[in-house]
Amino acid sequence: MEIEKTQFELAEYGILKLEKNQNGFEWFGHVNIPISKTPLDLTIEVKNQNVPSNEQIGLIEEFGTRWQTTSLKLFEYMEECFRNSKWETDKNELQKMYFLSAIGLKRNNSEWEIVLEPEFDVTSIFNFLLRFTLKNNEIIWSNL
Repeated sequence: MEIEKTQFELAEYGILKLEKNQNGFEWFGHVNIPISKTPLDLTIEVKNQNVPSNEQIGLIEEFGTRWQTTSLKLFEYMEECFRNSKWETDKNELQKMYFLSAIGLKRNNSEWEIVLEPEFDVTSIFNFLLRFTLKNNEIIWSNL
């Protein structure tokens, strides 16, 4: 069985090539957004096994412009989670320890899954992926 593929032109980020997963309700690929040192793993959930909508592609493009505000919120949340524990770490140090590695847009277009990965060249006691779910830019779940 051949995997269905599609691509979009992102104004600031170039060509976005996506492949449909086996169940047909998700498309995945990589997007080159300058907020990350490496291409981000990208997943887009769709309704009724359709290709991603223009609205969803627009939200992917907007993600980069909102990242500074979003990342500040995530790192402040992390700092608060570790406060008064043996892992207490300042948000500025946490920002050096982690980088954005994956994003996922849910089919309702208001929820994002965000994955931060440990930096390879920074000494840290943290060696696990941090996962967050945001809805309307508010953290509603994390693995912390």
